[in-house]
Amino acid sequence: MKIANIIKVLPLLVLLLSACVEDEVKVPVASFEASKAVCTINESVVFHFTGQAQQVSIFTGDKSHDYHLLEQGNTGFVVNKGTFSYAYKQPGTYQVVIVATNFSEGAETILKDTSSLIIRVTDEDATIKALSCPKVLYDEIAAENMNDTDWLVRLPQKIQFAGKVATITSRQRLSVKLASDSTVLLVNGLKFNSTTFYELKTPIALNLKAHSGNTNDYTLYMLRLPEFTSFKLAGVEGVLTRSEFNYNKMTMTVTLPAGTDKTSLIPQFTLAEGQEVYVNNVLQTSGVSVVDFTAPVVFRLKNTFTGKPHLTAETEITVSVL
Repeated sequence: MKIANIIKVLPLLVLLLSACVEDEVKVPVASFEASKAVCTINESVVFHFTGQAQQVSIFTGDKSHDYHLLEQGNTGFVVNKGTFSYAYKQPGTYQVVIVATNFSEGAETILKDTSSLIIRVTDEDATIKALSCPKVLYDEIAAENMNDTDWLVRLPQKIQFAGKVATITSRQRLSVKLASDSTVLLVNGLKFNSTTFYELKTPIALNLKAHSGNTNDYTLYMLRLPEFTSFKLAGVEGVLTRSEFNYNKMTMTVTLPAGTDKTSLIPQFTLAEGQEVYVNNVLQTSGVSVVDFTAPVVFRLKNTFTGKPHLTAETEITVSVL
């Protein structure tokens, strides 16, 4: 009878022993490697987990992700399938920490292991990504990167605003978007200030210095979009209309006395210094060139500065006869 009872109890003991073995939590191993030890800002670094764990998290060491500042609310990232990719936004030296965790069912037992390595992030980028005059009355006017060293902003002389015509000053604030937040920008030798009004009549020197010490120099030029300062046909002044959105396209109307021949009119006009005007790619001369105004005529005004691309604007002129 006793032997029979022992035989009945043995399977239960085996099950209990098996459960204990299954509940035993293995010590995790926190080992990992990085695709590079030195990188530049915005360059991806890939971390590969090579240890053993049920759950893996990584602290990249930069702002808000510092393992040593857990109590201050810093957090890590979950590593999925053993791989994690990250790009640093600021230069510096960062301690990357991997936390490997194993746990029992119900998390009654939790075992952790950590490992770390150093990543050095450099910043050699001393370039401008975007440049603009952020508030020309109610609009933003972007500058164009002409080449490796020059930027050009095209400002209208006047602008249609709230039903009125306002004159645009050459003193404007600047908005500069740099490739790196750690880059120092000097404007004409002084630290850049987004609230300062800069005089754009003369070229402005922009000097950039990256965190690594690399430097880059640019020049910002300003040109006015060309337009007629006066325009007459048969002694009658034209009426100019501006667009509120397209600063390089304007319209003009001229109303002439009854009996006027629209097919052969000679415009009299004035332009700012250095500006020229063309009709169908033919250079026009005030008081000399003859123009057929049977249909609206587009006058293409051109403004240049030495060694730089042309700056053009158009005025479409419509002539009516009483």
